[in-house]
This record gives sequence, structure tokens and C-alpha cells, in this order.
Amino acid sequence: MLKLVLGGSGSGKTTLLYARIKARAEAGKRSILLVPEQFTSSTEGRIYRELGDALSGMVESFSFTSLAEHILSAEGGSAVQTLSDAGRAVLVRRALEELQDKVHYYYRHRRSAAFCQMAAETIDELKSAGLSGEQLADLAQNCGTERGKLAELALILQGYETLLAGTGMDPSDRLELAADRLEAALARGGLPEFLQDRELFIDEFDTFNAPKKRLLGALLASLPTVTVALCDDGAPLVPGDASLFSGAKQVAMQLRQLARKNGSEAAAPELLRRDRRHADAPGLAAVTELLETGRCEPLEAAPEVHLFAAASREEEARCTAAVIRNLMRQGVRCGKIAVVCRDIAKYRAAVRYEFRMADIPLYCDEPTTPEFSAPATAVRALLALLRGADMTEHLTVLAKTGLCALEEEQVCALENYAYTWSPNAAAWRTRFEKSPKGFGNAELTDEDQKNLDRAEEARALLVTAVDELRGKVKGGNAEQISREVYFCLKKLGAEEQQAKLVEEIRAARGIPAAEEAAREWNVVMQLLDEMAALLGSQSVTVPEYEDLFSLLLRSSDLGHIPQTLDAVVLASAGKMRLDAPDYVFVLGLAEGEFPCAPSETGLLTHADRDALMAQQIELPDCFENRVVREQVCFYKALTAPAKGLWLSWPKGQGETLCAALEPIVEALHPEVPVLDLPDLAATPADALDTLGGGWVLTDTERASLTEALRTPDEEEPQGLALLHRMEEALPRQVTDLPALETLLGRRLRISPSQLEKYYTCRYGYFLQYVLGLKPRKRAELSADQSGTLMHWVLQMALDPHPDADNPCRTMQPYLELDDEAMATLAGLLVDEYAKRYLPEDTARFAYLLSRLKKSMTSLLCYLRDEQNQSKFQPVACELKIGAGEDAVPGQLYHLSDGRTVQLIGSVDRADEWIEEDGTRWVRVVDYKTGTKKLDLKEVYCGLDCQMLLYLFSLTRDRSGRFTGAEPAGVLYLLADPAPETTTREKAARTVEYQLDGLVRDEQKVFDAMDADETGRYLPFNYRNGVPSPYQKDKRADIAKLNRIQLHLDDLVTQMGEQLYGGQIAAEPLVVSASKSPCTWCDYSFICCHETGIGERALEAPAKPFEPEKPKEDGTEEPT
Repeated sequence: MLKLVLGGSGSGKTTLLYARIKARAEAGKRSILLVPEQFTSSTEGRIYRELGDALSGMVESFSFTSLAEHILSAEGGSAVQTLSDAGRAVLVRRALEELQDKVHYYYRHRRSAAFCQMAAETIDELKSAGLSGEQLADLAQNCGTERGKLAELALILQGYETLLAGTGMDPSDRLELAADRLEAALARGGLPEFLQDRELFIDEFDTFNAPKKRLLGALLASLPTVTVALCDDGAPLVPGDASLFSGAKQVAMQLRQLARKNGSEAAAPELLRRDRRHADAPGLAAVTELLETGRCEPLEAAPEVHLFAAASREEEARCTAAVIRNLMRQGVRCGKIAVVCRDIAKYRAAVRYEFRMADIPLYCDEPTTPEFSAPATAVRALLALLRGADMTEHLTVLAKTGLCALEEEQVCALENYAYTWSPNAAAWRTRFEKSPKGFGNAELTDEDQKNLDRAEEARALLVTAVDELRGKVKGGNAEQISREVYFCLKKLGAEEQQAKLVEEIRAARGIPAAEEAAREWNVVMQLLDEMAALLGSQSVTVPEYEDLFSLLLRSSDLGHIPQTLDAVVLASAGKMRLDAPDYVFVLGLAEGEFPCAPSETGLLTHADRDALMAQQIELPDCFENRVVREQVCFYKALTAPAKGLWLSWPKGQGETLCAALEPIVEALHPEVPVLDLPDLAATPADALDTLGGGWVLTDTERASLTEALRTPDEEEPQGLALLHRMEEALPRQVTDLPALETLLGRRLRISPSQLEKYYTCRYGYFLQYVLGLKPRKRAELSADQSGTLMHWVLQMALDPHPDADNPCRTMQPYLELDDEAMATLAGLLVDEYAKRYLPEDTARFAYLLSRLKKSMTSLLCYLRDEQNQSKFQPVACELKIGAGEDAVPGQLYHLSDGRTVQLIGSVDRADEWIEEDGTRWVRVVDYKTGTKKLDLKEVYCGLDCQMLLYLFSLTRDRSGRFTGAEPAGVLYLLADPAPETTTREKAARTVEYQLDGLVRDEQKVFDAMDADETGRYLPFNYRNGVPSPYQKDKRADIAKLNRIQLHLDDLVTQMGEQLYGGQIAAEPLVVSASKSPCTWCDYSFICCHETGIGERALEAPAKPFEPEKPKEDGTEEPT
């Protein structure tokens, strides 16, 4: 007999079923409870709670799938493997490949994994309608314009069914087989033991597809009583109706027909009209009534319902967490609270973050795929390598999965080497022998050699295994690929590493986390087996295999168990399995999001479905059914709570409230929640977040939070101290000065470039030179590397005292070379440098070197011409400043407490001119690539002072080679001038090099540098035979040079005092909008500096280093 129990949400249908099950158990009678797949776990728990330990054994709960398995186990047929949803897509791909030219409409999509997934979804829909490939082919003939496409779809379904016969069984076919076995058993006059003398109770279903109806029919014929609870108001079914309960009315009618067809009576429906769930919550009862009928009795207030317009989805999640914390303080169990949204992907991250901050246990009731697990990443990396993807990227990914028999130091060394050298496929297959530090490091330190050895060991392990794998699967089938990928992982040590990882996780995070890690490995390995079983000996390319394997990963579920029994449930509205919650928070109630607008799925369009339904085929995913299902989904979410309902949507992101809520808003005027400070800051983490997160707080609230965060043990917790520092915008400061002095030493040695770095950004200096943080550099001909090459070539060519290591030692002096010989010299030196320091031989590298040879030829010719007419001659190249043999002693600066600062460095070139009267002049020349302009305002602020400090170091050399020398100036030679737009004729001439700098303002010095007054060899031009009056800033008399020297001495001393005082503020000196030091800073990701905040501007006189003008008439100048 069929018994229907009808009633709306909260009417007590489930309670009535459990009462009857309990009554039968007390009478010694057994029962079966049939629920949807997602409800089986919660149903087991409720059975135990309702019936107790003694009686719970009198009832068994099943889903249709598990019930079918029990029937097949008893009657035969359970040994056949059931195909998964993802496996169905793989089998579709195989069917399409075998159909070949028989498929025209879908031919070009046949190898697409996405298309195979859509085709699998469509096959599932057709199977749910009870259609076979043959039946669909017959129906397609009467579908008009859709006939051709549906006929091809029938071919695909038939091919799928043919392959399935030898591979496994579709889940829908398994239900059909169970129905067949049950009917056969009934015909023999016997039933499986677990069905004998049982009554069947069915709950939580909204609809039944064709296979389920078939099995249900067999159960109706086999069992004395089948009781089905449906969410239905009991009103008569109106043809064409698409209202809230129309789907349930259709199901009730179909069940009665099914009962009569199987010789079973249908009793009069039992209608439950009273809303029992909301008996003590009139506001929620009104919501239920409004959703069911569109009207309700007027209420003065509905305190159980709240409506919140949030600024964002993140604020929705945060305010939800705050309200739940409030409920927890009132004694509400987390297990009685649920958070529901339609698209869980939009809220998962925000909810997890906010709940973790608020210390709220959360269970996300959603499938968890192994797609991003370490085993899946390793398999995908191997497949990518097999199809010829970039070896550097995927070998490092493979190494970092933790599934290779490599130590962490080896993985790091491999990654750094790969980053530095970007090896191609050929380089990966040869021994790693280059310097781990990149170009320009010929000699390896012990640490460099260790890192090189570690990288080589890792390379050998990975490349050997991958190359063996590539050889074994070449031209192979899917089964071979699956098998060899597994054996490759085994050779890499994956099984041992996985076992080790599981044990580490068990020790650190407990058994559940360890079991989940173990499941990841097992599931991925099972997917490899499934690929082999489904595709078998079929020929498949590696990219196709990779797409299908990725499809399997996305469609697989690891399964997960709540870490605690008392946790808030986060669920998707379409798949929620709520166990009688007291409070429900429905998020994302925006128009078009919830309820969501039905869209087309699979390969069938609405027109295709209409054509099939016109032939009396019931398709569960037709447009009308989906509209009704969405209404039911919305209705169940809003009527699920017994005590409180929270509704919200992200209004601040431009979303409007869904129209489905308008009747509730107009009739009940839900309260806008007021969140108190204790709710927003219920935990220390939330309190810190509230203090620092931009929430509007009164002084009292801020003081209260601050006081609450203090603990008896410490005056101020670390997090609170951090917030205070942020709020007060205090600059970064080292407070442990003794530790800082230990790092620096009492004798600080700095170069001019370090001084410039300190005044550019103190924090950048601290990271680079005090802590010694070194960013990774790629081995490429960058601007820095090109500059190093240029300096080396010029040092070799111009060195007046070449040593044995200099290739020019036995050659004709470069001053005597013509242009052709100069080109030969430039080529020889560039090649020699590349041979020593640039172990690279690619075509692009050779091209870049050829350009550098041309550039160096032009530069050497320019320097030859300049020196042949100049009285200044090079006396030292790469001259060391500081300690050591042949070095010029660096200036020593005395600080407080006996500490000192000494200047060190290296001068590119020092030139000297000795007059007939013995007066010595010295100038410093520096080679720069790009553009360089000496700006005395920048010098005043501590920038661009390198060459001037070197110059003054030479003139202060009282007992060395430059004793008594006069400062002639500093010159910047722009050795690689930026290209300019010009005529073809000018471009054909020799490159015009530019000079910049500062020169002693004396005519004899000008003449000594540029005898013909051409302006080519000075940082200024001549106008009418005299130095240009518009470039006075490029000339300085001895008094001005002395003022510059004294100011630079003060800057060095000031830097020393500030550094030892712990001043390391991240306050970059911004010269102009286009010259922010943060643009090219290697450490910007550490300080996270925001443009425009905490920056310093140049603060210098309009004309730096000029003498102060005397005041006239004794009056003071206006300020």
C-alpha cells in the first residue's frame, strides 16, 4: 500500500515518520528509511537520537544507490563496477573516437574534454528520463529541425552503451538492474532477507527520475506498505501549473499511478496543515505563509527575521560571524546554526576566513576535489612534460610537490639554479656546471659548490625518470600511459615520501588530517586505474589524456568528515542537508543569484527538450522543472530555521535585492541588525581586525578594545603593539642597539653607493647591507651585466700598467690603433669576457654580444681621440679606495663613542695632468650606461655623490700617489647613449658620446681637457669662444668644491650616527614622479610601501653650495 504524507515545510512530516518508525520498533517490527544520498549521514545520527541505542538497530537507512547495492549483493550483479560521473565523460570520449566520421555535427568537438563532460551530463539526463540510445534514435526522427543533432546524440549514447557493456555499469542502469532482480525474486516468491517483513519510509525527496521510479515500483509490489513524505499543500493539481508545490503534486500523482500499475493500493493522503516548526516564532511562520500563499496575517513585528544590506560579500561573512558569536554567548550550539548560499564558491573563502578569525567551528558541506593535491599536481606535471611543455616550470613544480626523494635543500638549489639560468631542454639533459650565482662568478665558494651539487643531484633524479617515462609511453595507449606514470612516480620515491608525509601530518595535526592526506594519494592513483580501465588499448595523445585526467580530477570527491560534531554548517542551497537548525543565515540574496535564473546545461537546448517532451518524454531538467526546483530550493532555505532567519545581500557591490523577497520585506519589514562591539570583536583576532580594519569606533570603544586585549602577563601583546605602531605611523626603528652594533661592528666600512642607498631609503639599505638580503638574479645580459662587461673591457684597454691577466699586455697600445684595429681589439676583449664569465652560447646571446662589440668599438675610438688631444692621461683603472696593497686610503670619519666610518670603493678611472711647474691635477672618470645627469640638489641630499667622494679621497691622499693633487673635477661618460630620433645621414656617422659632471672652473683646466674647445670632451658647450653661461652648474671654483667636500663629510658622519642610532625608516626619497626608488627596488615586496605615503622630497637650496649673499643695510631678509 502507498501512503502519502503531505505538508509544507515545518509541518512535522519527518517527525511523524520517525514516530511511526519508533512505534514499529517498540513493537519489534523492522523498518527501512530511504533518503537522498546527501542525507544518509545526518539520518543515521537522527535515528540514534530518536530511537536510542536499544531501538536504532530496528531501522536501516538507505539511499537509492545503497539500496540497489544491497539488492544486487543479495540477488547477484554487485560485482560489476559502477561508472563515476567523471568516468562517464571519459567513456564518451572513447565512443566519439570510435564513431569517427559517423558524427558530423559534433565532429570537431569530439576530442575536447569540456565537450565530453557536457555530453556526459546530457547522457545522465537522458538516462534519468529512462531513455536508451535506440529509443532516442527513434524519437529523433519526429523532432523536426532538431532531428539531425538528436540523431547524432543517439549515436553517441549507443556507442557509450556498447562500450559500457564491457567496462562497467552506468549508475542509472544499476538502479534498473536492481529493480529487475527484485521483480525476479518476487516472481520466484521470495525477497532478499533485509526486505522481508519491512515497511518502507521515504523522506526528503522532491522528485524521482525514471530509474528510481522503476525501483520504487518494484518496492511497491514487494513490500506491504510504502510511506512517502512530500512537501505539498494538498491542493488539487492544476494543468500547466508552475507554482511552488506543482512539482510535488506531479510526483504524488505519478506515485499513485505507479502503485496502481504494480498492484498496490493508494491510501488517501494524510495532510499536515499546522506549521509546527514555527509555533513559537510568528515571524518565521509568516515567512512560510507568505512563500506558500503570497499572503499572511499582519504582524506588529517580526523579531526573528533580519535583513542586512552589506557593503560586500566579505562584510556579509563578517557580520554573520559576529551574530553567530552573539548566539554562542547565549548558549546556542554551533550545530544548530547553518549558513546557506546559492553559489558557495562566492562565499567559501570569506566565510572560512571570518569564522576562523572569530573562532567559530565550521563544516563546509561541499565536495572536495583532489585537483590541487600534491599527487594530482605531480601527475599533471609529468603529463605536461610528456607533451613537451616547458621543462623548467614543470620540473620545479614536480620537485616542490614533496613526492620526490629530495631534501628541501636540493629542491631549493634546483629551483634557484633554474631561476638563474632558465635552462632549455638540452641544458636540463646535461650536467649542471654553471655558477649558481649567475654571470660574473668564475670561482665558486664552498657554499656555491654545495648548492651546485644539490641542484645537479635533483636534476639527475628528475630528468632521468622523466626521459625514461617519455621513451616508454611514446606511441602508447591510455593503459600504458597510466601504468608508466605510476611507475615513474614510484621511481621518484613518491610512495615513500607520501607515507612519510602522512606520518608527519598525523603527528602535527592529528589522525583526521592524516587520513585526508592518505585519501588524496589513493584517489589519484584510482583515477589512473580508471583511465586505464575506461580507455584501455585505445590510442590517445598525451594532451588528450591530460585533458581527460583533469576532468576526472575535477569531478572526483575526496570525501571529508567534520572535525567536530558541533560545527556551523556552510552549505549550498541546492544541496543542503540541514538537521533541524534553529538559526539559518541566507547570504547572497541578490537578483539573479538566489533564486538563480535557469540556464541551459549539457548539449540539449530548451528547443531540444520541448521536442522530446512533445512525445511524452519526461525530462527532469526541462525549463519548467528547473524553475519549480529553484522555487522549492528558495522556500526550503528560508523556512528551515526554527528560531531565527538572517537574510543579506552585497548591496555595496551594485547588487539589488531579489524580487522573491519583496513580499516578505513589504509585509514584515524585517529589522536591520545592529551589531555591537562585543559581537564584532568577540575574539582577540577579531578585536585586532576591528581596531585596524577601518570600522568606525568611538574613543570609548577603542579604549575598551585596547584594554581587553591586554593580558596580565605582558603589558601589551605583540599584535596590539603592531597596530599602535601602524596607527601612530612611527618610522621603522631598531630598538636593540647593542644587537645592531654587533651586526655593524664599531668600525663601519661603507662605499659611496651604500651612502646613496641609505639616503635614498634607509630601510632598503638596512635590508641589503645590514641583513645581507640578496635578491635572485637571472643570468642574462641585463643592463647591470652589460655595464660590468663595459667596465672590464675599458679597464683592460686603458690600464696604463697591465698585469699578466690582461689580454692587452702584449698588444699595441690602443691609442695607436686605427678604427679597424680598434674593432678587432673590442671583439677580442668582449669574447674574452664572455669566455671567462658568461657561459652561454645561444643565438640570441651571440647577437647581443655582437651589438656590444660594435658599441665598445665606438666607445674605444672616442676615448682614443679624447686622450690623444688631452693633457690628462689615465694613471689607474679600477683603483681601490680603502685598505689593501695599491689602494688609496679611504677617508676615516670619527663618530661618538669611539666608533668610526671609513670610505671604501673602486674608481673606474683616475686621470692625471702635471703642469710644467709641477702642479698636479686629478680627475675621476666614470662610465655609465643609459642617461646620467649630475644634479647638485641631489648631491646635497646624499644622492649622486659617488664620484665626488672618490675625487676628494684622491686629493686627500697625503702620502700616496696623488699627494698634493688639485681636484680637476668628475666626468660621467655616457658610454651607451639612449637612441635619438635623427636623420639617416647623422645616424651613419660615429656615435656622439655625451659627458656630464662637474669641472674646476679654470680656463687652463678646460684647455687641458678640450684643447680645441669643441665641447666634445667637457660637460658644457662653448658659445662665442667662451664656456656657455647657461651651464654654470657644470663648473665650480675651488671654494665651491671645498663647500661640497665639507657637506659630504657631514653626510657621511650623519649617516653613521643615524645608522648606529637604529634609524631605518622606510621613507624613500622621491626626486620626481618618474624617479621613485620603489619602482626598481628589489625589496619593495617586504616593506609594501604605498605610493605617496611616508615619502621624502628633495630639500635643497635653489643653488646648492653657492656662497651666502651678504645682507644689505643690515636688514634681515624676509622669511
